[in-house]
Amino acid sequence: MAHPSPEPCPTPPDWPYCAHGADPATDPVGCRGIHVPGHTACLAHLAEADRDAYLAGLTPGTDIDHRGTPFTEPLLDALLEALRDPATGHPRLGGARFQSASFQGEAGFDSVNFQGEAGFQSATFQRDAGFAEATFKGEAWFQSTFKGVAWFDSATFQRDAWFQSTSKGEAFKASPGTSRRPSRATSGSSGGPSRASPGSGRRNSRATSGSSRPTRARPSRASPGSGRRPSRATPGSRRRPSRFGGTGTSPSATGRKRA
Repeated sequence: MAHPSPEPCPTPPDWPYCAHGADPATDPVGCRGIHVPGHTACLAHLAEADRDAYLAGLTPGTDIDHRGTPFTEPLLDALLEALRDPATGHPRLGGARFQSASFQGEAGFDSVNFQGEAGFQSATFQRDAGFAEATFKGEAWFQSTFKGVAWFDSATFQRDAWFQSTSKGEAFKASPGTSRRPSRATSGSSGGPSRASPGSGRRNSRATSGSSRPTRARPSRASPGSGRRPSRATPGSRRRPSRFGGTGTSPSATGRKRA
């Protein structure tokens, strides 16, 4: 199984890292993936027999830490398969630490149950990322780079969730318990994060490029007879979201046209 290498970075991470492929002249750090417990390599560069043994030892609800690890699509699928709960048929994770990880293929987290905190800070998704019908029981952090599409159809957030696409300066949220798709995110921004609070139905306001103060979502109500559509998407609704990604368009609960 071939595994990608992350982009060279001269600063080493603050965890014990793999260092696979390090070169004093071109890449003094090498792979930044955290060591698999009991080994000196990350999950991507672990010997096949050791990787199989590690995966076989996982059980649903296990806390996992794969910070800095470069994931191919088959490697991520194998990890999630090892954590699949036979009672529900879906992967069930405890705390999940994917900070600074990179996902080279499609990242399929659909229907995954995150029982603890889910950390994706500084993670890079090179292609589409799917979190449809995922459940986040702890806080979720997505200050990430999305180079494809990120979908959160019917995702459930039971605690606060912070989103920031490091793509087009856009911050967005997925409303807890809704069946509406949030805006899609793609590559390259520096906007501040938005906070999705449990129970809020309003999509967070846009964080402009260079802003650093996060925006908290507040629910809005449409008064009787006003004719104004409320911003909250109720369970079962199928309102089509705005989309942005690679085209210069931006998310909007009111369906703004492309700039």
